[in-house]
Amino acid sequence: MKQDIYKEIKYGLRNSRFLILMVGFLFFAILNPLMSKLVIPNIMKSQLPGLTDEAINEMLNLTQIGVIRAYMGDIFEIGSIIVAFTLCGLMAQEIKDNTLVLPLCSGKLFGSVVTAKLLVFGSVLVLSPTIALMVNYLYAGLLFSFDISLAPIIRGGLLQGVYMVFLLACLLLWGAIIKKPIAAGIMTLATGYGLSFIGSLLRIQTWLPSGLLNEAQLLDANASPKLLQTLSVTVVIILIMTSITWMRLKTMEWNER
Repeated sequence: MKQDIYKEIKYGLRNSRFLILMVGFLFFAILNPLMSKLVIPNIMKSQLPGLTDEAINEMLNLTQIGVIRAYMGDIFEIGSIIVAFTLCGLMAQEIKDNTLVLPLCSGKLFGSVVTAKLLVFGSVLVLSPTIALMVNYLYAGLLFSFDISLAPIIRGGLLQGVYMVFLLACLLLWGAIIKKPIAAGIMTLATGYGLSFIGSLLRIQTWLPSGLLNEAQLLDANASPKLLQTLSVTVVIILIMTSITWMRLKTMEWNER
C-alpha cells in the first residue's frame, strides 16, 4: 500500500494535478468577492443609472455571509467541473494505456491500487475546498466586514471536500467501466448534477451526497440532526462505488488493446 500511495503522490506532483486542483479552487475563491465588490455593482449602475448603493447591496446581499454563500453555490458547478476534468484520466487513462499491467503482474492487488488513488487524491480534494473557502472568508471579510466566525467556514469546507471525494469515487468507477478519460469526466458530471436535480425535485437531499453542499451553505457551527444521516449515506455510496470499481478491474481482460 505504501508504494501505491507513493506512486500516486508522484503522479499528482509530476503532472501538476495537485497544483491544478488547489489553484482552481483558490482562483474562484478570490475572484468571487472581487466580482461582488467591484464588477457586478458597476455593471448594474451602468445599466440602471438610478440605482443607489443601498439598493444594490440589498439586491445582491453584499455582505460577507452573502458573498460566501454565493461562492459556495457556484463551487458545486465550477468545482465539479474542475475535479471531473482534472482527474478524468486517473483510472481511465491508466487502463487505456495498459500502465496498470506491470504493477498487477508484480503482485499488487486491485484493492490496493484503487484505495491508494482514493486516499491520496481524496485528501487533496478535502483540503483544497477547505483552504479555498477560508481564503474566500478572509477576503470577503476584508472587502466587506467580518460577520461570522471561522468555525462554520472550516466545517463547510470539510463538507464540500467530502462531496468532492464522492465525485472522485465516481471518476474511478466510470473510468473503470468506460476506459475513456473525457467520457468518464462527463459521466461523473452527469451523475453529480443528476443526483442533485433528483434530490431537489423529490426533496430527498438529506439522502444524497448533494445534501452535504446544502448543509455546508447553512454556515452553522452546530450540525443539523440530519447531517449524520447524509454523511453516512455518502460514505456508504463511496464504499459501494469503490467496491464496484475493484470488481470491474478484477474481471477485466488486461491483454486487450
